[in-house]
Amino acid sequence: MGKGNWQLTACLWTVVLVLLVGGVGFAQEEDEPLVNIMLFETDLREALNEISLQTGVTIIADQTVSGQVTADLQDVPLEKALRMILFTGGLSFRKVDDYYIVGLPDPRNTTFSALVETEIIRLNNVTAQEVIEQLPTFLTSYVRGTPGGNILTISAPPLELERIKNLINQIDTPRRTVEIKVLVTEVSSSALKELGNGILSEFTVNKGQSVNDSWYGTIGYSGGALSLETNIWGDLITELRMLEQKQEAEIHADPRVLVADRETAELFIGDLQILPIQADEDETSRIERVEVGVVLKVTPTILPDDHILLNLAPEVSHFVSEARPDLVVKRNAVSTTVRLANGQTAVLAGMTMQDFYNLSRKVPILGDIPIIRWLFRNDIKREGDREVLVFVTPVIQ
Repeated sequence: MGKGNWQLTACLWTVVLVLLVGGVGFAQEEDEPLVNIMLFETDLREALNEISLQTGVTIIADQTVSGQVTADLQDVPLEKALRMILFTGGLSFRKVDDYYIVGLPDPRNTTFSALVETEIIRLNNVTAQEVIEQLPTFLTSYVRGTPGGNILTISAPPLELERIKNLINQIDTPRRTVEIKVLVTEVSSSALKELGNGILSEFTVNKGQSVNDSWYGTIGYSGGALSLETNIWGDLITELRMLEQKQEAEIHADPRVLVADRETAELFIGDLQILPIQADEDETSRIERVEVGVVLKVTPTILPDDHILLNLAPEVSHFVSEARPDLVVKRNAVSTTVRLANGQTAVLAGMTMQDFYNLSRKVPILGDIPIIRWLFRNDIKREGDREVLVFVTPVIQ
């Protein structure tokens, strides 16, 4: 290698070394300055002034900064040192350009806007109200949103802002859904006793909510509700179908509804009656709409072990006389909460419907002739009770 080439190569290496050394020096200058200070019951403003003089960084304290501090800081980065001496007083700081501002992050503070950062979050799975209700109390003052909306506005110091965003990410997750299967049947009281002495007698009723792990041979009972294991579902339907053929039972529609976790689903199984109401002499007649049947409100809550806490509120209504329906309607209602395994069935019983009417069928004219009218008319009198059984099965999707 010639002398000229060697000198050129040396110059190039010198330039590279200078750039590397300069880069390292630049990186070191960008690092936070270190704080070395011992404080004992020192006024907080004086402590901030000492740190500012030592580090060469301007620190501005607003009118809310007060109190005393005791700390021994050795080679502590500036921002960590600020956090250590400010957090006990609820104070915060924020870097603006090349200086720091210190104060109380309270919306009533005139420097609040300088202490906080603002960010808008769009929620995907929950409402703003649900997020605000689940945030810690000391963070809710930084969050605003319309109760039923899905947009949050956060104005908080940088550290609290990140904490709030992390919490929102944990809260704003897709909800699991539950399929609610409902079967409503009416069984005469006498037939229900036979049913209880038959298929239901094979199972033990426990006071409490303990259910056999295999779900076989056990019915859990709590708060007026029975939890029936699903292994006998087919046998039970068979028994009810047989009773239905004997006109001792009636199985209504078995609707299914999909509902989100912790939301309420309402199902109606029944009839809508349109009744003409005869008015008084000084009033006009009107038409009245009356719904009779079973209304069921169901609110499932999915528990961590994939069990379901099911809040049930059924209401049963019926006309006192079905042969001649009028506005005399009897209603029965109950509310209970049961804990079920996924796919297990709860049975609500104890809602009685009275069945009573007199009905006469006759041949016109001949049915009203004395003595022989009994040959041309048929008087029916029916009186009895029917039990309404509501079977509810939640299945996690």
